[in-house]
Formats: sequence, structure tokens, C-alpha cells
Amino acid sequence: MRWLKNLSLATLIVLMAGCAGSNLEKMIPADAIGVVSIDVPGLLKKAGMLDDGKIVLPQALKQVTDENETSPLCILFNDLPQLGLDHDSKAYVFFTTKTFGRVVLAALSDPEKTRKTLELRVGGEFAKTEGLNCMYVKDNLYVIDGEVLLVGTVNKPMEVARAATGAKAILAKVAANINDNKDVKSVLHKDSEINVWIKGDGLKTILGKSEVYRELSQKMPLIGIFTESDIDAVTCNIDFDSEGVEMNTHILAAEGSEYARLLNTTLGQPGEDVLKAIPNSMDYIFTICVKGDSFVRLEQVQQLLKVFGRLPYIGSIDLAAILATVDGPFTVGLARDPHLEGEWNMVLATRSSNPEGVLSQISDFANSMGQAPELYEGEYIYQYDNKMIRIGIIDGVLYLKMLDYEQTEGYAFDMKPVRDAFGESVFGFFAQTRNDSINGYFDFGLKDPFEGKGHFSTNQKKANATLEFLRSLCSIRVSDGFGNEEDNDDAFSAFISSTFGKQSSDQ
Repeated sequence: MRWLKNLSLATLIVLMAGCAGSNLEKMIPADAIGVVSIDVPGLLKKAGMLDDGKIVLPQALKQVTDENETSPLCILFNDLPQLGLDHDSKAYVFFTTKTFGRVVLAALSDPEKTRKTLELRVGGEFAKTEGLNCMYVKDNLYVIDGEVLLVGTVNKPMEVARAATGAKAILAKVAANINDNKDVKSVLHKDSEINVWIKGDGLKTILGKSEVYRELSQKMPLIGIFTESDIDAVTCNIDFDSEGVEMNTHILAAEGSEYARLLNTTLGQPGEDVLKAIPNSMDYIFTICVKGDSFVRLEQVQQLLKVFGRLPYIGSIDLAAILATVDGPFTVGLARDPHLEGEWNMVLATRSSNPEGVLSQISDFANSMGQAPELYEGEYIYQYDNKMIRIGIIDGVLYLKMLDYEQTEGYAFDMKPVRDAFGESVFGFFAQTRNDSINGYFDFGLKDPFEGKGHFSTNQKKANATLEFLRSLCSIRVSDGFGNEEDNDDAFSAFISSTFGKQSSDQ
């Protein structure tokens, strides 16, 4: 989850800053490949974080920050009074393919306080370069220009003078700006607290700088359906209030586009019945609804099959034939193993046109490996890597559970947020968090190739959903894979350089 925490940190710096929105917009070049605008006072007010014009941390949030002192996000929350940022109007993050991959623009109420806090946290010193008051640390340029803060992450390593020249051009507003693009302007000026516009061919550029995305795209080539397509643009509007957080996403593409044709021919009918096999303890649940015979012919799926085909033993299973039987949702549930660091419990579930045949194939494979399964209460049971593997069928849904415990909890089907979302989504995602007695639920789904909706809510009507959303982000712990938290001394500066990963030197 490092990408989520780091993106949250970059966004929160912007959340706590403001300036005349139109003035900052004039600094955003018209050829930006992505822009995020944020209604700072509206968001802070709805989170209960403004008191007589000053930022305050509600006790519920402070409790989480105190419990997670090594979290960079919590450090940022605790440092807010010392950051010297203004919070009276909109602020922005934008992405380019020029000097900077990403730029944060924020306004300052106390530039001197900002300078001192950044020098302390980042570990550098501001100095005059190309006429700008700036600090260059780990491919990030921090500029304080009057009452404007610019934080730019360079697209490739360069001398500080060159980076400062790029920042100077932005601050001087010498190029045509984003307001000259009516389509982008209409998105950024909606009434939502957060508005996002990303150019279609910029999606891969932005995501491609993330180490997490690069690794994920190698293991899950299906992501290429979105990043390697002829999508024109992606927009997102996020509205916050005390009862919930609503997200509306639009994928802009022509009806006759390759993207639309591909999805219309491969996507199947959604259905929530697969949730009857997914334990309600899963932290994350993903689903994609497909027509198996068309799905298995996708180039991205063929790449996956080749990877699995080269694996020892697994290559002897006819995975293509198994996938071809999928008729509707293919769903994965994941939860961190509470007993083993870095391990996960996992459940797979799908509606198959031939579940008994698939079950027989798996059983035959296990027998050939000398692992004859036990048959108990209709389930085939195996032991693998200290986990009990159970394979069975419930109401026509084929499932595989890999858990390190005996399941006693109920199923996700009984959770209304996830059931409602997955019942109408061809692509769906669900995540849940637990803070004290308050559970947070986030769901997102595409009901067709063009329209998506997301929602965050809690299990308690009296809870402030906006505040709980921030609490959920703040409670995420980032480890290096060996259970060690990030070094606190380096956390604040590290988040900017790692948000979108190491910058490619060939850009």
C-alpha cells in the first residue's frame, strides 16, 4: 500500500494550501497530461478540521497519529500548524512530460515557517538558484516564491539549475495554461471537493513511474486494457460529507473505439452471488466479469497463460480450458495474515459453466503430484505451505480458499456495501478498515466501459465519514517486506520521490 500512502501525502500537502485558484491555474501548462484540483476549505470543514479559521486535529484523528508515530502521513498531520500553508481556496497537483513529472502548487500564509519546517523534515537548505529560493533533495525541487510553494519531482536526474529554470517558467506563467482547454476547465471547476482529469495517453506515463504499478503490470497484464488503449481521457469527481464520500468516474472514449469494442466483447454479466464464497474478513476484494471464451483469447490473458505455462508442474494444468468456462464474475479476496509477517490469506471464487469439470481437473492434478485430497463435507482439502486449501462449489460458484485458520466468520454477501457494488459492476473493488469500533468501507465499480462509481461509508451513522476516511489512510502502515517501518528521519522527503517511483532516465 506504499503508493496509496505516498499519494495521500502529496495530496494532503495540497489540501492544506490555498491561493486564488485562478492564479494557480494560470501556472498549469495547457499540455499537462493530468491535473487534480482541490477545494481545500470545503474538505477541511467537512472533516471537522477547521476551528475559527485554524487547522485543528480532531481527537479521533490525533489518537491515530499518536499510535502511528512512524507514519509519514501522521507526521504531516501533526506538523500542519508549523507548515505555514494557507487554506482559503483551491490548490493543485499536475503532471507533465517535461522537466517535472509531477508538480504540487500551494499557497503560503507564512513562507518563513514553511522554509524552516521543510528544511527540518527534508534535510536540506534553501538557497538562491536561477533567482529562485529553492532546495533540491532526492530529485525533488522545493521552491518558495513569495507566497507560493512549488514542489516538483523531476522526470530524470539533472542539475539544480536546470530544474530551477523549469520551475521559473511555471511560476512566470509564460506558456498557455490549462484554462485554454475547455474540456479540462469544465472538469476542474465542478462543485466537488476533488476533481481529476487525466489525458488518456498520459495514464500510462503517470502510472508508469510507480514501482508498484510496473511490478503489478508485469504480473497482471490486464491493466493494459486501460493503459494501452485509445481512451481519450479519464475524469473523476469526489464529493465529501459527514455521511459518506462519493466518487464518480468517467472514461471518455468513442463508442467505436478499440477500448469499447474490446470490453463489450469480453465483459460478462455482473453478479453478487460469488460473494457467498468470500469470507467477510477479507481486507480487499476484486472482481472482473467476463465471457470466458472471449476473455481467454485476449492478448493480455495469453501473456499470463504463457507465464503460468512455464512454471514447474503448473504448466500441466489446462488453465486456458478452465478460464474458458468462466461465465460472469471472477473474484479474489485478500487479507493480511495476522500470524505471519508478509503472508496473505486468499480466496478465489467464480461462476463457471462447468464447475464439476474444473474441480475434477484440479483433483487429478493433485493426485498426479502425490497429494490426494481429503473429501470433507463436499470440499476437497489440501495442505500447502502451512495453509489449508479448500476447494468446493456453492450454489454453482466454484471457490478456492487458502487460509491459515478455520473459518468461523460469515461471508461478504451479507455486507450491503460490497453486495450492492458488485451486483452491478463489471469491474469492482472493495476495501475495509477497522479503527476501534468503527469500520470503514470503500467500494468502487465500473458498471460499463465508461461509467464508474465509488463510495466510502462507515458502520456507524454518527461517525463523520470524511474524518474516518482520513483516519483510514492515516492508519495504513508501510513496511519494507521484512516488517521494518520506514526510517522516520527520511520519511518526509522519501514520500515525494517514491510516490511515483524512480524516474526513468530515458524520458
